[in-house]
Amino acid sequence: MLQNYFLIAWRNLLRHKGYSFINILGLTVGIAANVFILLWVTDELSFDRFHANGDRIFQVLINGEYPDGSIKTYAATPALLKDVIVSEIPEVELATQHSMETELLVKYEANAFNESGIYADPALFKVFSFPIVSGNAVQPLTGIKAIAISENLAKKLFEMEDPIGKTLHLGASSELIVTSVFANIPPNSSLQFDFVIPFELFTKDNPWTQHWKSGGTKTVVMLKSADFTDAANQKLAGIIKKNCSDCSTTPLLFPYLKSRLYAEFENGKNTGGRIQQVFLFGAVALLILVMACINFMNLSTARSANRSREVGVRKSIGAHKSDLVIQFMTESLLLSFIALLFAMGIVQLLLPFFNEITAKSIELDFTNPVLAFGVLGVAATCGLLAGSYPAFILSRFHPARVLKGNAQPGLTGNTLRKALVIVQFTTSLILVVGSIAVYKQIMFISERNLGFDKENIIVVDRNEGTDKNYSAIKNDLNQLAAVKSIAFGGSNIFTVPITTTDPVWSGKPANSSIFFKIYRCDAEFIPTMNIQMLNGRNFIGGQDASNYIINRKAAEVMGLDLEHAVGADLEMWNGKGKVVGVTDDFHNNNLKFGIEPMIFMYTENNGSHYFIKLGGQGSVVETVAQVQNIFEQHNPDYPFEYTFLDQVFDREYRTEAVVGKLSLSFTVIAILISCLGLVGLASFTAERRTKELGIRKVMGASVWGLVIMLGNDFVALFSFSLLAGIPIAWFLVNEYLSDYAFRTQVGGGTYIAISLFMLVVTLLSVGYQSIKAASANPVDSLRNE
Repeated sequence: MLQNYFLIAWRNLLRHKGYSFINILGLTVGIAANVFILLWVTDELSFDRFHANGDRIFQVLINGEYPDGSIKTYAATPALLKDVIVSEIPEVELATQHSMETELLVKYEANAFNESGIYADPALFKVFSFPIVSGNAVQPLTGIKAIAISENLAKKLFEMEDPIGKTLHLGASSELIVTSVFANIPPNSSLQFDFVIPFELFTKDNPWTQHWKSGGTKTVVMLKSADFTDAANQKLAGIIKKNCSDCSTTPLLFPYLKSRLYAEFENGKNTGGRIQQVFLFGAVALLILVMACINFMNLSTARSANRSREVGVRKSIGAHKSDLVIQFMTESLLLSFIALLFAMGIVQLLLPFFNEITAKSIELDFTNPVLAFGVLGVAATCGLLAGSYPAFILSRFHPARVLKGNAQPGLTGNTLRKALVIVQFTTSLILVVGSIAVYKQIMFISERNLGFDKENIIVVDRNEGTDKNYSAIKNDLNQLAAVKSIAFGGSNIFTVPITTTDPVWSGKPANSSIFFKIYRCDAEFIPTMNIQMLNGRNFIGGQDASNYIINRKAAEVMGLDLEHAVGADLEMWNGKGKVVGVTDDFHNNNLKFGIEPMIFMYTENNGSHYFIKLGGQGSVVETVAQVQNIFEQHNPDYPFEYTFLDQVFDREYRTEAVVGKLSLSFTVIAILISCLGLVGLASFTAERRTKELGIRKVMGASVWGLVIMLGNDFVALFSFSLLAGIPIAWFLVNEYLSDYAFRTQVGGGTYIAISLFMLVVTLLSVGYQSIKAASANPVDSLRNE
């Protein structure tokens, strides 16, 4: 019987090639889009899931409490915290701590590479599932001079040699012995590194770690049972204040498996994070799938009158309703799985492009049960959802009535078809408006005047070699005609990471909790970045070691007007000094947030980057090559690596760019699916009204009059969609833009333009079939009447 169902379904598919093509194409596009979203969502949800004890691993976060009652949550913990946790909280089985990821030169004989690594204690490999593949698996870091390296780094450094026991150089002077090699860190790990060195080296080089108020490390614990979370949190809450009476910080445990997707906190409470993108694209996937299914349902119900006689005949010779339901569901599932085959071909073809725009390395691995069952589930859901209404409606037709030529009233689905078309139009409108809003915001960010120059600036990371030879390097660079200036800066200028409430000035309120951004730089930095001075002067040199420059926002929160800010007393980490200058405000944080008060501190070597400003003359490629020659000449031990500052900016907003590209892609898909449905319905409408059109033409109706008559129904449905879709789109767009302190505007003109665009798309979709039907010879349509 099942074979018979498939045979009938195949014959129907071939008999109605036009409808089958539209249905299969629509389902193919819808399923392909869903598979892409499934791959992206699965990859996001897979982060850190490979850890064997993931449900028992918790990251220690810190709630910093400030005098005004505000709370700031961050992951930087005191280095002294880990040992106290182990000794005082029995619910903790293991605890480990590690530094922030750092890049250092790793050298063995002639092979030298800048690699990213961490300082950590040996418990790192027991808490996390980073397996040791060779060397000492019990004690991966044996002794303070030990180093563990990844398989990739071992291959790069030692090629075919056994690395265990070999001595390599880390940085310019440290000699370390390879005691173990660990498996390459999976790409879906939040923590990425290629070497691990003992944490004792970190504390030895950074004495500030021995203070409870420091916060430059990360702490992770593994509980004996996940059920002990509340008990461990209660004991952990007061552990810092117990050991530091004047500290105002409270540690808490946060599930490590949620640390990537739920990383945003507000006033001590978790408010989400990247998980919102997962929900967003999950909703888009569902909408696209529903739209593809709507096409199938619309065309099936539209053809119900044609198939009613088939149903009547089958019922009259003994077919049961369940038999007919199975038959129609078989047809829809067959179409769905044919579409799945085409969809997987499209996914395989476009996967490299998808990986490029999402900055991922996703592969189609059907040995992964989540992916395999997910893809099959999408196809099955699509088939069942698309075929459910036609199956249950067509199977209810009364044989006596349909064989007399009368389909049962209300069962032809005209009202439902109109409702579904409105849903499609509305969904498409919302997606188009949302996509345009995201695109405009991205363009607004990329084109906004940041208050400093980011063009034609090379960024080179500082290292020990450049420190020793900086004067010679700078002198040689200044000899190049294409180099305008070279400056030293502490960190990322786009989102300055160092924030503190420590500055002291005359008149500072006792309970002040104003956060200031702190940026260390030399005298060349402000002119190199073309940051405008509003009053006072720039740094001159070492004589300003304890003087400061502030931005306009800092002057405002300190209660200083621009005229009297210069000369004001200010005490910070460089000691007591004076404000020698005030700069104009520039964006020192992500554009989701406002411009924050900022203090420049003079330094020549306490920071991370050199900024080389290029002039307009000469080839950029040639200039970079000349800069490279100078660095390699004076710093031969370190490979020359650089990036352009505008590329750093692009990476800063990569997430927004990915969301924009995906939104645009899926919007195009949604419009395509809607157009396919419109073409099919227009074709059916024209076919059903062939004789009516013939009579009207005989009575004198013009071709364009008939085209307008056929198109009026779709225009009316489109108008209803505008009434429903625009308010929803307006609300969602405002919600999205409200996350940005600096945002674009999506005004009424945009909505009008989008509405006109979609109206044109609608008219083009139905226009061809309408013109074709209206232009037909009435004799052909009336010949058999």
